[in-house]
Amino acid sequence: MNGRTWAVLGVLFAAGCVGAPRWQDDLTQALASARAGNQDLVVFFALAGRDASDRMQATLPDPVIGAALRRGGFAAVTCDGSARAKLYAQWVGGGEGMGIAVLDGLGQVYAARPGPQDPPELAAFLDFCAASRQPLATARAAVALATSGPNEKHALGCLLLQLGCRVECEALLLDAAMAGVADARHRLARLYALDGNVTQARRWLQHAPQTPEAQVTEGYVLFKERKHKEAATVLEGALLTGRLGSDRQRAMLYLGKALHEDKQDERATKVLLALSQERTGSTFEAAASHTLGHMKELEQGHTH
Repeated sequence: MNGRTWAVLGVLFAAGCVGAPRWQDDLTQALASARAGNQDLVVFFALAGRDASDRMQATLPDPVIGAALRRGGFAAVTCDGSARAKLYAQWVGGGEGMGIAVLDGLGQVYAARPGPQDPPELAAFLDFCAASRQPLATARAAVALATSGPNEKHALGCLLLQLGCRVECEALLLDAAMAGVADARHRLARLYALDGNVTQARRWLQHAPQTPEAQVTEGYVLFKERKHKEAATVLEGALLTGRLGSDRQRAMLYLGKALHEDKQDERATKVLLALSQERTGSTFEAAASHTLGHMKELEQGHTH
């Protein structure tokens, strides 16, 4: 190779265009290879013939996703969500058999998202998974100590809930709530609402202290109950407290979604646009951009 060729290759590598991970198609082999290399594995459960699944699978080679896989050092594999229904239930939990699970180098699931995601959403989720590795290891180590108690379980449960690991976080949050950690109550309500079990969510929420974070959960439960006007009012009130911390972007996203569902698209657009332009690379910003795109499609004559 001449000097010019090497220079071009150097530029391509620096730009992240070389060596994008390949989506494998043999789950058993991918699991064995990932464990042997102590590498995190991203598993896409597909439902062939379902429009949403087929569309998402077609986007998996997208450079945005490839860059996120490479940044996080992930291996990746696709598998049949119907044939692997038991694994899907064990790793993802909710949904109809389509979604993403992320396993650590030991083969233990620590993050999941049911349903379709577009490339920017999935890339943001993978970046969040990679950034959570050290906090997750620290939280797991704290729970493993002989001196650990409900507060350590609560901290680990909250992080796993953020990562979408429904199956593992439920037991931790239940233990924390039963041991008197009041914040765990609305976290459980959030978990059950995420799975569509609003009856169970309401049971926990009615005993939760009225904190700004619990207000966000209340707004989310109302959203899941399709009480969009009430959800918007509660979420806006939570944001006005100025004390939401890491829940602020979640509140903004669901405020925008609730306003849209309540046919207040002008207000919804302002909220979602502001969120999408914060540029922290969060999953909430990516979801806001996705919702704005969906709203634009509706304006152009598509139906809900």
